[in-house]
Amino acid sequence: MKVLVVDDEPLARDRLIRFLQDIDAVDGISAATNGEEALHKLMSFDADVVLLDIRMPGQSGLDVAEKIKQMPESPAVIFCTAYEDYALDAFRVNAQAYLLKPIQRKALLEALETCGQLNRAQIQALSNQTTVETISVHNGREKELLPLSDIYFFRAEQKYVSLFSVKGERVVDESLKTLEERYLNYFIRAHRNTLVYKPRIEKLTRDNEGGFWLKLRGVDELISVSRRHARAIKQLFEQ
Repeated sequence: MKVLVVDDEPLARDRLIRFLQDIDAVDGISAATNGEEALHKLMSFDADVVLLDIRMPGQSGLDVAEKIKQMPESPAVIFCTAYEDYALDAFRVNAQAYLLKPIQRKALLEALETCGQLNRAQIQALSNQTTVETISVHNGREKELLPLSDIYFFRAEQKYVSLFSVKGERVVDESLKTLEERYLNYFIRAHRNTLVYKPRIEKLTRDNEGGFWLKLRGVDELISVSRRHARAIKQLFEQ
């Protein structure tokens, strides 16, 4: 089985490649950082499966999947994304599976095993099982449900916890400890007062004084990482 990995995030792309390298059935791996590069590589790389992100610069993963569907001998498409709300669109372009980041080894293996074996009824069942993880937050005097995938990080400040997201800053009722326990698969502790959304982690850097800092996709601010939590974050790059 030959697999093309398409993702503009280096961390997510490298994670999938490492997983694939441990699968005996995979005998060829290639990678692309955007949709245009992916389509170009498919002209020479005879992929059986394409692991495809959805939100990328230029052509989206859905655009690429639509073009793949029109190929005479099209490879199977498995979407690997941090966003839950594209599931139905994904299956309309004949995606074989829809995996949410952070991708787990077992989920990836099971998705690869199903390639070419799903019928229409099974695809519909999978789409119906896709749920949106949300959190209740304060927006002024009102409350709103915010998808976890929209969040950058949580930060505890004095007597309350703030959430920083694509929609701005919001206040959350729960403590940082409660949030960490409830959303363990999605967030990781960077500092005693900060939880970050794993799929948005791009890189971990170290300054001249030995301090650690996280760069998150979509966030200009660098997030301070305490020495106590640096090891766990480093392990994300090794999984």
